[in-house]
Amino acid sequence: MQNRVRTVWEQLAAKYCHDAALIDRFYQEIERKYTTSRRHYHNLQHLEALLHLCEVYSTQLHDRDVVEFSVFYHDLIYNVLRKDNEPRSAQVAVKRLRALSVPPEKTEQVRLYIEATQTHKVTDAVKHIADLQLFLDFDMSILGAEWAKYEAYTQQVRREYRIYPDKLYYFGRLQFLEHCLQSESIFQTEIFRELYAGRARENIKREARELF
Repeated sequence: MQNRVRTVWEQLAAKYCHDAALIDRFYQEIERKYTTSRRHYHNLQHLEALLHLCEVYSTQLHDRDVVEFSVFYHDLIYNVLRKDNEPRSAQVAVKRLRALSVPPEKTEQVRLYIEATQTHKVTDAVKHIADLQLFLDFDMSILGAEWAKYEAYTQQVRREYRIYPDKLYYFGRLQFLEHCLQSESIFQTEIFRELYAGRARENIKREARELF
């Protein structure tokens, strides 16, 4: 799994930078961040899943490089005690992409994509709205997984928030679940709505029942 994630990173970064040592150093940083003992869901496996979706939907992406860079950095900073993980992750991404000589317009798009994961709302400031919509759906796709996989995800996230007592965690989790159910649509794109919206709502309702 790590080899697959590393390979995608190296091929992506090499399009813009010929400094193999720098590319490797930035990958080591990514791997270190995503493999800490506090990561149970937001880890390299999560990156691999999203990168796989980039491959599956590659023909629908206008700028796959922007989406893939966004995947690598969107959860780089992940502290359950803070509410600014996304903008902080975006700041690191901007610094690293500048060092890799990624064009400023692409770097800015990556920043906007990562920051959008905080609210999962689409901003008109992006160049390719359809790409951002797919990226956000990739990130939310676990909600529409088969129940066994979804249940494992809920357990992994709970472990990431283990510093919180059950009562407090369940309250926050229920707020998230209710927000999803009250949303006009959990997913941004028609294809993800067709494939996963029904199952996602079933999963969310089942989890909510089991939290009581």
